[in-house]
Amino acid sequence: MRTNERKGMKKVVIINQPLNNRGDEAAHKALVRTLLRELPDAIIQVPYPSRVKKNIRPFIVQHERAEYIPVSFYKGILPMQRLITHRQWMWLTKIHPALRKYVQLMREADWVVNAPGGICMGGFQNWNHLMFLMMARHCKTRIAYYGRSIGPFPVATAENQLFSDLSYSLLKSFKFISLRDSKSETFAKEIGFDYFSTVDTAFLDFPQVDIPGEIREFIGDHPYMVMVPNLLIWHYFYKGRISKETVIDFFKRVASIIMEQYPELCIVMLPQTHDYGTYEGDDIHIFREISMAINDRRVKVIPDTCNSDIQQCIIRQARFVVGARYHSVVFAVNNNVPFVALSYEHKIAGMLETLGMAERFIDITHSLDNEDNIVSTLQIFKEKIMSQESPSEAQQKAKNISGNCMSRFVELVNNH
Repeated sequence: MRTNERKGMKKVVIINQPLNNRGDEAAHKALVRTLLRELPDAIIQVPYPSRVKKNIRPFIVQHERAEYIPVSFYKGILPMQRLITHRQWMWLTKIHPALRKYVQLMREADWVVNAPGGICMGGFQNWNHLMFLMMARHCKTRIAYYGRSIGPFPVATAENQLFSDLSYSLLKSFKFISLRDSKSETFAKEIGFDYFSTVDTAFLDFPQVDIPGEIREFIGDHPYMVMVPNLLIWHYFYKGRISKETVIDFFKRVASIIMEQYPELCIVMLPQTHDYGTYEGDDIHIFREISMAINDRRVKVIPDTCNSDIQQCIIRQARFVVGARYHSVVFAVNNNVPFVALSYEHKIAGMLETLGMAERFIDITHSLDNEDNIVSTLQIFKEKIMSQESPSEAQQKAKNISGNCMSRFVELVNNH
């Protein structure tokens, strides 16, 4: 778009975009596609570190009003991040060239939108996440914290307390906040700030693409269900408590129950995380180990190169979904496919409570602690997969909630 055509157009800058996850990719695409449709006089800019060019590629929405801007990150970011967040030395943003570029983009923006995603402001305590939000606030630009989960906020250490204090201060300063699950809303009420209820931003979209021929051939002509395990040991709640072997054995037993109850179905595994380059980071490694442990030709691990649009279309044609990752459940509801959710943290439980489908999740936060818990969980699972309840009402509710929240935001943008 030529410079003279930009005059008078609103500018929306999206920051803190999580990468390497098909769910975050789906939420990003849905957000950008919807904003482009609902704000025809707006330019959407997404700055990102140039070193992650490969990782941002699946997220890119091709449109003349959507700009993905690489920013070269030089050495010295981490020490500055600590000084900016811990001491609030905002003047340091004038020194580092990458931070100067972000500040320039945010100062020129009408709105800075924090990308939808997980609990960076909460259990994972992502200081980089806070730094960019603090920079946006320093620029005195309107900030929208869109479609996020938050909490919990531990205060066991001085570092925990500082993170919590900064998070509370930021949350109370944003012009628009939407939270995607009921558990996050509970934290919001305890902290004391206004917010709009929503569900995952991916519900704004219903992608329709062709499944590549090689993927169709790999799956074959047999009917199938989709299973999305989760390594779990990367998560702060399980780290150091649960072994990889325990996780593999648990999902092997889950798959055995599925094959026993539905012998006519293949099990298709869809990796959600990708391109971290580590065992813990990339789903496909544990998926392959689970597949080898099961040792059955009906189990098929899809390559982790399929983008979120393709994954949703694969799920749309499945008989049902068993998901231990949040967005596998989002994709099932979004495409009206029966499911059983294995809830490892509050965002799955919170979303399903909001959608009136709490009976379709199993809380596995302590299921792997011992054999008795595992046996009890597997028995509950066996009972739940015998009833395949269509989530059509939940799908419509999710579409309505996400659409209403977006309408509120668009109205606010247009009024400013």
